[in-house]
Amino acid sequence: MSTTVGEELNRSNIVINEVKDDSFQKISRPVKTVLYEGLQEKDVGITEYTSSTPGISGILKHRLSDFQVNEIALDGTVVRLTSRTVPEKEAEDPNLEYAVDETGLCEKYSKDIDTMVKSQSTKSIEINVDGLSKEQRKSIHNFLKFKYGTKVSTNTKKDDQDKQFIVIRLSTLVKNDRQTWPKSRPEYLHFALHKCNMDTTNVVSILSKQLRVKVNTIKHAGTKDKRGNTTQMLSVRKLNANNVAKVNARNIWTGNYVYKDSTLKLGSLKGNRFRIVLRNIKGNDEEVSNAIEMLKLHGFINYYGLQRFGSSVVSPTYVVGKSLACGNCEEAIEHILKPRPLESAFENDTDRARSVWWNTRDPKLALKQLSKKNFTVEAKIIRSLAFNGSKAYVNAFQIIPRNLVLLYLHSYQSLMWNKIVSQRIQKFGLKPIVGDLVFKDNESKEVLDEVIDGEEIKEEDEEEETDVNIVKFPEVETISEENLSKYTIFDVVYPLPGCDISYPKNEIGKWYIDLLAKDGLTSEKLSKKNKLFSLKGTYRSIVSKAEDIVWTTINHNDLNDDLLLSDIEVIENKQPFISVPDGSFKSLSIEFSLRPSNYATMVIRQITKQDTSSHTQASLCKISNNNKRDIVSIEEEDNTNKKIRLDLSED
Repeated sequence: MSTTVGEELNRSNIVINEVKDDSFQKISRPVKTVLYEGLQEKDVGITEYTSSTPGISGILKHRLSDFQVNEIALDGTVVRLTSRTVPEKEAEDPNLEYAVDETGLCEKYSKDIDTMVKSQSTKSIEINVDGLSKEQRKSIHNFLKFKYGTKVSTNTKKDDQDKQFIVIRLSTLVKNDRQTWPKSRPEYLHFALHKCNMDTTNVVSILSKQLRVKVNTIKHAGTKDKRGNTTQMLSVRKLNANNVAKVNARNIWTGNYVYKDSTLKLGSLKGNRFRIVLRNIKGNDEEVSNAIEMLKLHGFINYYGLQRFGSSVVSPTYVVGKSLACGNCEEAIEHILKPRPLESAFENDTDRARSVWWNTRDPKLALKQLSKKNFTVEAKIIRSLAFNGSKAYVNAFQIIPRNLVLLYLHSYQSLMWNKIVSQRIQKFGLKPIVGDLVFKDNESKEVLDEVIDGEEIKEEDEEEETDVNIVKFPEVETISEENLSKYTIFDVVYPLPGCDISYPKNEIGKWYIDLLAKDGLTSEKLSKKNKLFSLKGTYRSIVSKAEDIVWTTINHNDLNDDLLLSDIEVIENKQPFISVPDGSFKSLSIEFSLRPSNYATMVIRQITKQDTSSHTQASLCKISNNNKRDIVSIEEEDNTNKKIRLDLSED
């Protein structure tokens, strides 16, 4: 590429106009004439395949509807949004079916309570119950619950003179939900979440605000892809399905409400079911069938996909992770706040803040560029530096949600894992060798990468931490000459670098040591006093298989036709697309299941034998559109020639 980052930064120098009070006034809009192509697979160590079968070229994720993901629960059930109906009479407690106010006091206040409920008044109503027995007071509580359900909350309190009163308020004004929760109902509401083009963490944040609960009270088994339509289960403690059903947010739907005795936990899933469309494929049905049969037989290399490494070429997440692993928080912040003038055609407040900080190293000046609603990592770091001091680098990372800090560190580990596996396959092929590692227990293959380094990735604001000293790590053993014949490549696991893992007992183990040494690291140095930056490591199968593969080809005339129905479209009775005989385009629709933490894009690259980066896919789309225009032009030319011949014959 002719334009470098340095040249572009110089060309788009920021013009800072300062007045006498040094307040920031204006920044010129950077010139963005050339955009980066983005990260490609070779940049993150993704280079090998499990077979040499020719690929079936096709466009991945051309439309959001081309990528559909449904979570697979631990019992093997595929999670789908099939109903948005709220359970009937959920607010009623069967134990209160015949509740009676033994004191008769409730009748005296019934009109006031009715008015309070109807007008949603913030005022409270007090009933003097001084001198009444515990059973009599309980009858008042039960009667009010029976009559008003969860609309009101009641509790007994004493005034300054030690007299007892029952205080009645709207439940929405009371934080202690235990007072209104029916005893017969399980504590946890589980529901299906269907989202479109949104991160799971972003959706959870939106739900927490609308439901007025903390982010950490909304649990899920694992995050799902942003670009696509995905369905998964969420759980929340002591919240009525009615409240969740009333959530009004774009591209978010909920349903299949059910109450259970336990919450969801990270990793509480068997895997994910994918439905994917590859558009404008090149190859006949026999060639497609052959490519998929090879996938079934040989599987795919279990690389960490491009999603693991972010979208930035200037500062990929693994570069930040490397700095953190080396204990250099200042350098990590430099990478995060480095301007990225070639990576977006539009400028936003984060871009402006990066540019100001880069040129001035003044976080307070950069802070003036940020909107109050900007909660990006960059914004949180700049606010922290402005508040705690421009060199308070460690403090800045303690402000960032812990799962995001781990994302950077895990990205660095993932890059090293990809590189080691590619080098191993290039030299030794796809057969186990002496010194390779395998799990002692087959169930360890289900270990989630999100449950990595001995502790779960916690959501923002969550206080609970897992004790790394009591976490049970998967045990591995070394392949020997004696047991080599017992294993296949599907049994072999390689470690993500860490301070508490074993390396292969062959020359590949030395590759790990050498690769770490290039960055000035050792396994021991990956252990930090600050647990936030400590990496214990884990293991990952180097080759995996897609299960229950189903596929078909679809002919259509418009490259942009919606070929798959989402869960919400099925509920709305939208009719599925019907293949058009002799259509202009031929696309592949394929379904398969993967274990947790496996990347569907790595399955697709095994079929297509092409880069899954967004730039490559956009290039294929452009070629397809150009070819379509050429076809239309030829048809128009033929029609014109026919008209000319017709005109001549009439003369």
